[in-house]
Amino acid sequence: MSTDRDDYELDMQIGHLLRRAYQRHTAIFQKGIADDRLTSVQFATMVTIRQFGTAPLVQISHATAIDHATLRDIVARLKERGLLCVVQDKADRRQRLVSLSPEGEKLLQDTIPAARAVTELTLAPLDACERIAALQVLKKLAPEDI
Repeated sequence: MSTDRDDYELDMQIGHLLRRAYQRHTAIFQKGIADDRLTSVQFATMVTIRQFGTAPLVQISHATAIDHATLRDIVARLKERGLLCVVQDKADRRQRLVSLSPEGEKLLQDTIPAARAVTELTLAPLDACERIAALQVLKKLAPEDI
């Protein structure tokens, strides 16, 4: 007699597959990036800050889809390393404005070429059409307005 338990294949579940793909990408990132203290999430945070120039945490949180509490910790670690500057907003004293320090800008300049290679290695098992399809599917599954 077949039950629902018999029909549930973990290897066919989207959450499991996404997690496995992310684990693979993270391993490739850690091997491919020279700075062994920089995580992929910290890198994404720094790239986002670079795009904004100077931005409040709430704007960075929205753009990166990182919850506010986690982002505060990430920013604190990067600030401790001298990679970010954090100042109080003069217009709204509750807000902190974040920007890259010169050291942070240099780290990004040095790291972005390796990050491009990480993307290529992550997508290496896919042919050109599969790469386009995978990126389009992931964009649909991860809308910016959540």
